Amino acid sequence: MPDTAYTTPGIPLLLSVSSFLVLINIAEHLFARYIHVGLLGPLCIGIVFGPQASGLLPEDVQSTFIVLGYIGLLLIIFEAGLSTNVALLFDNILLSCVVALSGMLMPIALSMLLLHFGYGYTKLQSFAAGASLSSTSLGTALTMLKPEYRDTRTGTVLMAAALLDDIGGLVIAAILSQLSSHGSSSSAIPWYIIVRPILVSFGFAFGVPVLAVMTRWTLQRWASTRKSILSTSNGQLLLMVVLLSGFVAGAEYAGTSQLFGAYLAGAFLAYAFALDQDPTPAPLLAFQRHLTPILQTFFSPLFFASIGFALPIRSLGSVDGSSRVVWRGLVYSVLMGVAKFVVGLWMLVWPDSSSGRGWFGRSRGAASAGTEEPMDDASQSSPIPPSLDFTPIRSATLIGLAMIARGEIALIVAEISRPLLGITAPESSSEPFAIVIWATLLNTAAGAVLVGFLMRGDKAVDE
Repeated sequence: MPDTAYTTPGIPLLLSVSSFLVLINIAEHLFARYIHVGLLGPLCIGIVFGPQASGLLPEDVQSTFIVLGYIGLLLIIFEAGLSTNVALLFDNILLSCVVALSGMLMPIALSMLLLHFGYGYTKLQSFAAGASLSSTSLGTALTMLKPEYRDTRTGTVLMAAALLDDIGGLVIAAILSQLSSHGSSSSAIPWYIIVRPILVSFGFAFGVPVLAVMTRWTLQRWASTRKSILSTSNGQLLLMVVLLSGFVAGAEYAGTSQLFGAYLAGAFLAYAFALDQDPTPAPLLAFQRHLTPILQTFFSPLFFASIGFALPIRSLGSVDGSSRVVWRGLVYSVLMGVAKFVVGLWMLVWPDSSSGRGWFGRSRGAASAGTEEPMDDASQSSPIPPSLDFTPIRSATLIGLAMIARGEIALIVAEISRPLLGITAPESSSEPFAIVIWATLLNTAAGAVLVGFLMRGDKAVDE
């Protein structure tokens, strides 16, 4: 039997772990205060403490923090689901799908042009690189998008598009995984590898709203039961834990994204258990009271630090004795930033019934001034500050900049695509893989910084 006796951690380990936990919060505060993008602080600390830099944290500790950080990501997305304006989401679902689809296809198309025809990589390498950069970091987008902004058309479209991009990225990752395991032969991929994740995602997308409506109707007929469930904080927390765990596990085993399951769990809970006389769902209030403090000070910084652990920064300066990976990576990073930024243009041309604008921003004769306002009474408790009135141009700019950040899903897809990108062993490297990491790192940082400066006049962002 393995030795499971309790042993006291050594002083070096205690100092390393404790200093890491303190520094991720200090760094987040400093980055939020001075460059208006707190999430980069933990990311930098993760790089410094990770295996590619100092290696101060043992591998098992890093693995534990990665798991805890992923729990933080699930909680961030669950909170986004809780705070979703369901009516506004359905009103803009087609626009969200168009933004998401554009955000997936543009990076793949431009990658094929630059990497294959410009850099001379194979078509498969170019596609794998573009697929890695086709996602949007949902965790990063939600961290930058404060709760008071989520109850607007712009915030709703951004959340939905980022979520759909991540689902699409994970579907592509499953395909690339099969390509890798079948010797890069696309004919060897079973049809259900591609079809199953798509069908399951559609099944969840249509089935959960139906279930939410049925649950709410049932609970309205048994109002006393609903009130008894939500009468105590313990009951609300238990309900959240059970539903979040069930939706995430169900999504994973069914064949779709865990992140999608977390978002649907929050949206289901907010709609099905909403009290008619209270505009803010009781589960959201319970989450903000009990879980938001630990999420902001522990789980969220840990998530972004865990991304820093995974960045192979040693391969960014030179590959096979050549430093051309630097300028190639920079050019590719700029192109990938542009590929996501342009999807914000849809906000300029898409009709908006709430402001009286038709196609291409043409007025429908409405008396609106063209700015967005929250659509229900719940949002009136946290009005949009004047520094970020959502005119069409500002909406397009915010969505375009926020979609630039890639983050965790890009790293997952790139890691799965290692054999296709030329890496044959864990310790080896290749230029295409290094270029993907360049683009992931710079786009995540640039997207966060640019959104931070766009929102710098809002005091809520700095808090």
